[in-house]
Amino acid sequence: MDNAGVATTPQRVREHPVQAGDLRLSVRDHEGTEPAVVGLHGLASNARWWDLVASHLAPRRLVSIDQRGHGLSDKPDAGYDFDSVTADARSVIRALALGPVVAAGHSWGASVALWWAAADPEGVRAVVCVDGGIGDLRGFFGASWDVAEKAMRPPRLDGITASRLHGWVDASGLAGDGDVAEAVRILSGNFEEVAPGQLQPRLHVDRHMQIARELYHLDTPSLLARVTQPVLLVVAVNDQTRAVRQSAADEALSLLPRGSEAVLVDGIHDLPVQRPAEVAAAMTAFFARAGL
Repeated sequence: MDNAGVATTPQRVREHPVQAGDLRLSVRDHEGTEPAVVGLHGLASNARWWDLVASHLAPRRLVSIDQRGHGLSDKPDAGYDFDSVTADARSVIRALALGPVVAAGHSWGASVALWWAAADPEGVRAVVCVDGGIGDLRGFFGASWDVAEKAMRPPRLDGITASRLHGWVDASGLAGDGDVAEAVRILSGNFEEVAPGQLQPRLHVDRHMQIARELYHLDTPSLLARVTQPVLLVVAVNDQTRAVRQSAADEALSLLPRGSEAVLVDGIHDLPVQRPAEVAAAMTAFFARAGL
């Protein structure tokens, strides 16, 4: 049983590379029934971000992808625009012969999932956006890219240690009421060991900033209006942000097709790790209403 008292189903998880066009992308394939959910992680994250949600979704199949530049996947110097990363996901789906899927994304991955759905209405049956895909980065980071570029540049994290990762998990509440060691394992997928006990991010800063620029310049209202499939918005809130986040969700829903809905979850941005049972419950109810 998990901390919320909801039973999870043991799943076999197979991590392996898939040839996606010119790239080899690593996937974590949680076995189960179809239509499969394809999990897309956020910027500077990795495919493990969906592990806990997959356990609660079982027996539904969930295939999470280390997107290009991240995790164990190939790391080209270019191709971090939405067309390219969407093509990557579609290539993975073809290689695995999955057929039509549910595209689920967290943070940046939510925008990728929406872009994919708009470009491939036959291949994507529905979309799940977990704390992403809505909002206005220009209003948050600055009115010009010159200003936003400085605010969106990640800090230098070379030479960090496993004990520091553990400290981050403790300080951020990433584990929620769950297993801190498991949250550390998930977070560690963002890093690689470069010397004994010394870690560095797998995503190079130049590639990070290519994605940040794409996100900053994304016309989110236009993208939402192009999506024809039902969309579930799972939005992280707290007492201070609830009203403004509800308003943002309502605005997004006004642009989305019938059958779309929003669920607010008390927690931090990284809901798939902190609140996996709540995320999975919202997805399961949405799938039932959508006939998936």
